[in-house]
Amino acid sequence: MEINLTDQVKGLLQAFLLLILPLIVLVLGIIFTIENVWYFLLAITWFGSGVIFFSALN
Repeated sequence: MEINLTDQVKGLLQAFLLLILPLIVLVLGIIFTIENVWYFLLAITWFGSGVIFFSALN
């Protein structure tokens, strides 16, 4: 199954999933004082991978 989206919508969706969403997760972890270090490591890794994939796709 293939979803047909315009290039602008694809770009916004990629930016949201790869860049904005991990930052929101990090901020929520800081606000609610989650003290589990793995939570932050996974969110930072997700953001780093998102930057790489986002730049590779564009």
